[in-house]
Amino acid sequence: MATLSDHEEKGTRAVFAFISRIPGEDEGCQINFKFFQANRIIYDLNFGWTNLTIRNYISVTAEFPLEYLNGFKLDGLFMSFEKHLYQLSWEPKEQEGIYQLHFYGSEQDFQLTADIESIRRFGSQFKQAWDEAPLV
Repeated sequence: MATLSDHEEKGTRAVFAFISRIPGEDEGCQINFKFFQANRIIYDLNFGWTNLTIRNYISVTAEFPLEYLNGFKLDGLFMSFEKHLYQLSWEPKEQEGIYQLHFYGSEQDFQLTADIESIRRFGSQFKQAWDEAPLV
């Protein structure tokens, strides 16, 4: 499970848990996403992502703030072709090393504030959870 907690609002966090994975370049995984505010679940979604999107998401978060991905300049925006949670954007706050992150999708629009190290730790947790996800 990978968790990214809000830097300012206690109890606000995004949690990703892998349900299953199919290894392979053109395969993917089932993931559960939960968003909490004040320790209450605001959103709970099971969805699928391709392994390509997962690898890119790991790079964007574990190496945060990444300027280029696969030769493309990000400018604070990662987008994929997935239906759910297809966009992660970020903008720096006034305080050094703090960013406002936005999780967008077809039915999702959530934000939280986090520091660079927390985001990178989240990216590492996300990769570990992917590596340990049950095979289908």
